[in-house]
Amino acid sequence: MPEGDDFYCSMRQLYANETEGTNYTKEWYRHRWRYETSKNYPDENTTCIMAPHGGGIESGTTELALATAGFTDGFNNHPAASETYDYFIFNGTNPTNQNGKLHVTASNFNDPAAIELVQRSVISLAFHGCTDEQPDESTGIGYKACLIGGRDENFKDVLEIQLTGAGFNAYKTKQESLNGDLRANIINRNKQNAGAQFELTTTFRKSLYGVNNRKDRRTSTNADFWLFVNTIRASIKQHRILLAI
Repeated sequence: MPEGDDFYCSMRQLYANETEGTNYTKEWYRHRWRYETSKNYPDENTTCIMAPHGGGIESGTTELALATAGFTDGFNNHPAASETYDYFIFNGTNPTNQNGKLHVTASNFNDPAAIELVQRSVISLAFHGCTDEQPDESTGIGYKACLIGGRDENFKDVLEIQLTGAGFNAYKTKQESLNGDLRANIINRNKQNAGAQFELTTTFRKSLYGVNNRKDRRTSTNADFWLFVNTIRASIKQHRILLAI
């Protein structure tokens, strides 16, 4: 997350002042939502993945969100399992170092489609980025870490156990600026009123790609990228079983 106050106080204000297709793009996908008397259609909207500050805002989060949701056209690999999840991604597309003004904090992220997708979900997970030096535990530039936040304590436990077991420096954080525990945080507005989020340090995100730029990230994901994604997807599956959904 960029340091300092946001330039825009909401997504509505951002949309009124920036141009879609020039300054930003967004994409989202919602699975079938179907009902018919006496029919038992499966609910396919139980999980939502987000990258609210993708593109050039918190680089590398777009690709992680897409792969975790199971949408990997144009990638150099694919998740180990075939399940797909709902997702919402907002991408800053300004020139390098001009995307920070497009960061709207998660508690003010009032995009209507994003809100609807999260509110229909039971499990929600957002990818964020922070600098190497922002975590209290940081050892300085080069610090690789995945900080786990949000209000879904059970999901956070599963993510921490699975990710540390896979060898990642992943841990639940209580740091106020990074823990994502505000009720207004969009990721906590699901049916449980509790979601989860990652704050991934810059060096950690860079380490997942052979070439770390918008054009080449999808085709240069490495083994650590897919280990990270597949471990998260396994954690989602485990949490779905625990919630019986």
